[in-house]
Amino acid sequence: MNQYKAKSKKVMLDPGDMYALPEDVLKDETLSEEEKRKILKNWSDEIQHLLESGAENMLPDKNFSSEEELLQQISKALESSNKKQEI
Repeated sequence: MNQYKAKSKKVMLDPGDMYALPEDVLKDETLSEEEKRKILKNWSDEIQHLLESGAENMLPDKNFSSEEELLQQISKALESSNKKQEI
């Protein structure tokens, strides 16, 4: 597997490990717009799952405010990416 494919696979599995902020995904010039949307969607799904687990008391005593804020940032980044696609 070449280096690009390895990076792409790692990013898809754990976007938060590769990028500090959703905006960083949008700024990554090595990714296509489609890849950016996939990464952001995957990141959003990951955070949603974490929040759902917390709501079901699977993760007791955890404050999820930072995850909720991150989810809002991801949603904004996805919206921005989708607007670029429409142009």
